[in-house]
Amino acid sequence: MQAPTPMAGFPPAPESRLGPENWSHLPWLRWSHLNRSRMLPSATAWRGDGPVLDVPAAPQDLGGLMVARAEGGAPERLDDLLAALHCNAFLVLHRGRVVWERFWHGMRAEDRHMVASISKSICGLLAGILAAQGAVVLGRAVEHYVPELRGRPIGDATLQQLLDMTAAVARPPMPWRDPQIGGQDGGVYEALGLLPWRDGAPEGLFPMVAQRPRDPAVAAHGQRFFYDNGQTEAVSWALARATGIDPAMLVQDLLWRRIGAERDAFVIVDRQAMPSLSGGVATTLRDLARLGEMMRLGGTAFGRQVVPEAFLADIARGGDRAHFAPTPYARDLPGGSYRSFWYLGHDAHGTLLANGRYGQRLWISPRSELVVAQFSSIPGPPPQPEAHALAQIWRALAQDFAPA
Repeated sequence: MQAPTPMAGFPPAPESRLGPENWSHLPWLRWSHLNRSRMLPSATAWRGDGPVLDVPAAPQDLGGLMVARAEGGAPERLDDLLAALHCNAFLVLHRGRVVWERFWHGMRAEDRHMVASISKSICGLLAGILAAQGAVVLGRAVEHYVPELRGRPIGDATLQQLLDMTAAVARPPMPWRDPQIGGQDGGVYEALGLLPWRDGAPEGLFPMVAQRPRDPAVAAHGQRFFYDNGQTEAVSWALARATGIDPAMLVQDLLWRRIGAERDAFVIVDRQAMPSLSGGVATTLRDLARLGEMMRLGGTAFGRQVVPEAFLADIARGGDRAHFAPTPYARDLPGGSYRSFWYLGHDAHGTLLANGRYGQRLWISPRSELVVAQFSSIPGPPPQPEAHALAQIWRALAQDFAPA
């Protein structure tokens, strides 16, 4: 039986309506990624009134590039592989020019798509900018900026430990969750209103941070990598307290008005109207690529420094590889690490990656002068097996454009 078209009709027919029980399942997952601001309240990050960064076309036929989903597997055409991986949009920038751009499932260039945990990488850049301005000290404990966290398990973690996902905290169990969603988000969906609130779930993002329990298996912060949305929201909270500026406005003023974005971004807010920087940002495909191009060019746009060079150099050096190696993420980035909410490949391509659930990706290779932006709607809980195929696609493209 063919699945109904999500939200079809005026008003939508009952069988096509999206709700808490089906938004994480296809085909509703795709609709929710493209229409989240119709589902939940959001704050606008204005693009400003400055010029749009030009990304001229220099088309190449990359659809026939042959890529194997796994080492030793049968190669497939890039076009076919991306379609099979539930891709909604895919863009390749080489030296700042659009060499290949594709859209599926009715997505358009002007549509804004949720970037999921790529939002964390954006939050990391805000922290680096504000540290260079003297507004925050990354070596200082988060409780210095947010006194409400004093005495809480997360409170004495430094901002840098939080940026590196090394706080000695855990997530509460959520046994009521649909297995298709899982519990890795740690309560963000309840805090935002995507799922009904249940006893034991946080009522907002800041309660989620404050309620994070200590991990009894870890003696101190900084001793292992633990991917967790609460750590990002703690950083966001500290940045807002240190500056007196709403996190969505920090995205606007420190990044979106400066990178030459073509359209406003938006940031989903929680039940207390607080923006989520762990996964709430939505933007167009080209504006995501513009963010990547700024990173490829050493933190500059229009010849002006947007993100401090010293902070980007610190990211490039990477985090603790021994902490990263035992995690599921190391399958796709062997020898990699994590620093300031960014993944590092430490490979021949100089891979820098911002990674989001359901298949959102921003890949950057300074060596190949390449930026790849991708939106997808891959269902299921992380770690998603399709992530390895996405890494294979990246390596094939980076190799294809690598200098001789």
